[in-house]
Amino acid sequence: MKRLFVLFVCCVCFMTTYAQSRLSGINRPQAGSLISFNYQASGGPLENKDTLFCAVYLYEDYLWRMDDVTLVRREKNLWKGSYQLSDSCALFALSFFAGENWNRTIDNDDENGGYVFTTLDKQGQMLPGGYLGWGTFRKPSCFHIGDYFQKFDIQDEAVEMWTTKEMEHYAANLPKFVDVYMNIVALRMGVKNQKAVDFFFQKINKEFTMTEFIYSTFENIYRFKLGNKAKADSIKDLVLKRYPHGFSARARMFHQIEVMPLGEEQVNKTEEFFRVYPYKECVNDRFSRDQAYMYYNLIRVYASTLVDGKQYNRLIAALPSMNFVALSEVFRWNVFRAYKLRLANNDSIYPLAKALMEQMVLKRNDLSNNTEELRYTPKEAQALLDIQFYERLGVYLQLLKTLNRNEEALMWLGYYKNDDLSYADATVNQTRYEILRNLGKKEQALDVLKNSVKYNTITTEMMTALREEVKPASDKEFKAYLNNLKGAALKEALYEEVKSNMTDVEIPSFELLDMDGKLVKSDSFKDKIIVIDFWANWCGPCKRAFEGMKIAVDAYANDPDVVFYFVNTMDFGIKGKLAVQKYLNNNGYSNFKVLFDLLKEGTKGYNKTFSIFSQKFNSSAIPRKVILKNGRMLYTAEGYSGSPSQLADEICYAVELIRKK
Repeated sequence: MKRLFVLFVCCVCFMTTYAQSRLSGINRPQAGSLISFNYQASGGPLENKDTLFCAVYLYEDYLWRMDDVTLVRREKNLWKGSYQLSDSCALFALSFFAGENWNRTIDNDDENGGYVFTTLDKQGQMLPGGYLGWGTFRKPSCFHIGDYFQKFDIQDEAVEMWTTKEMEHYAANLPKFVDVYMNIVALRMGVKNQKAVDFFFQKINKEFTMTEFIYSTFENIYRFKLGNKAKADSIKDLVLKRYPHGFSARARMFHQIEVMPLGEEQVNKTEEFFRVYPYKECVNDRFSRDQAYMYYNLIRVYASTLVDGKQYNRLIAALPSMNFVALSEVFRWNVFRAYKLRLANNDSIYPLAKALMEQMVLKRNDLSNNTEELRYTPKEAQALLDIQFYERLGVYLQLLKTLNRNEEALMWLGYYKNDDLSYADATVNQTRYEILRNLGKKEQALDVLKNSVKYNTITTEMMTALREEVKPASDKEFKAYLNNLKGAALKEALYEEVKSNMTDVEIPSFELLDMDGKLVKSDSFKDKIIVIDFWANWCGPCKRAFEGMKIAVDAYANDPDVVFYFVNTMDFGIKGKLAVQKYLNNNGYSNFKVLFDLLKEGTKGYNKTFSIFSQKFNSSAIPRKVILKNGRMLYTAEGYSGSPSQLADEICYAVELIRKK
């Protein structure tokens, strides 16, 4: 093979890793070996964390992926880890973190180049991809490989140098990384330099066996970077002729179906797409796995069209070809929605729901939410799938209970293995309890009651049932019993969350209307702790949260220094009084002190007072809890977790913190 023209100037240099201040034990790692290392958290962002995790970014045969690394604690801040590298691993980078996805502290040694290593083969040589990975991974401003670096970024000249070395040693592999190579050309020559693109297109065409991936790379450059539609179309026409069942043809058919009107023709065309382009072939092809989204998008429309047309059996027959993510979405939109909103008869929903659950059981470990490179580690991806599975299972159990299919429901209860997820939803916990109670499973039903307390996801109805089982001598004794059941770690986590929502903001005086239409002025709240629940009659989560607020109201019923007000806002003002009164009376909340927001000047919205608060926390979402004292907002929280007992504890913790302050 002729040598491909090298654009870049090659500098004499040596491959080395950065000196690692907190990481030790890795020295000139070899591909295929077991690496072992020590991580010293002292002095870093993860110091004194009780639980640490480690992810590894891997570059193998010019493809990126992520994996999990097990850490073992040796001392308070000393952790040991090990990982088996594959024979094709050319580069790896370690990332240490603590916390959940949405609240994570990370140590990638970001400012000093990361915990990044290239590997050597048995002859002491760099593996294919080593030079290229070393240059591109550390240039996030251009190549966006995951989110490893936020601050570190090497110079353009360094990227060019390492790419040149990759070409010197492994030019024959260019068809696997031609897209990266052309990005580096653009980095040096500019994205609008068509002469450079023309040159490399002709050169590669001459010196390599052309593939669909090479053609597609240049088609995208001409179409989207150079705006040369004629050239791009000519390449695309060539690709479609040479590769009639390739990923370009798949994309063309997908886009054709996307714009078709809903109906039988679109359904038939979608089924043809699934036959011609099987999902497994797509995700198993290194050059097309990023097209997995096409199947998800088509299935959503396909399934809802069949359900709307009552073609349940046709949809059920197609379920085995779907992955977990698609099955879960079909369930959410066509079962959960229909059941909760009563859009269809429950008996008609049941066969589809059962078939979906049976398929989800088979596919629940397929990691189909992780086809996008470097988004999650396998453990993270599986954890998210587990959450979805338990959510769908909870809805299915509610459906079975509604249909009096308790025996079948008992079988499905066996899938509850992970207690942290199993007891995450108070409504589902009550459903589980009722199923077991209906079947005479008293001990198991009692266990559900106790665990619901332990995980702080228990309804007031379940609390009453537990009290009847325990038969405490007094309220004080029952309160102590409940407190002993609650997990210490969960109590501490909730307490810390409440502390994080504490604030101290001055609030201007405001006015509201009571049920009799009389003005209630905030100036009259002097020296009292005022708990305000902003809600609306149209807001489902607001009203579901009332069950937890009732527990809190009852807890302070004999405390004159703590007053609860339920402020109806963004609704109809006091004109909606009758509807509000009816809802509260019918659902056991007649003791709630309800106030109504006033009409805001210059608008048609009854949110005059709420707008004062929403400006303070930059959100107009409800439900919203606020606690005031002497004209200052000392606590605020938005939303509802779904657990009445947890919400009550949140309010009580906040009130007591304010008392201490």
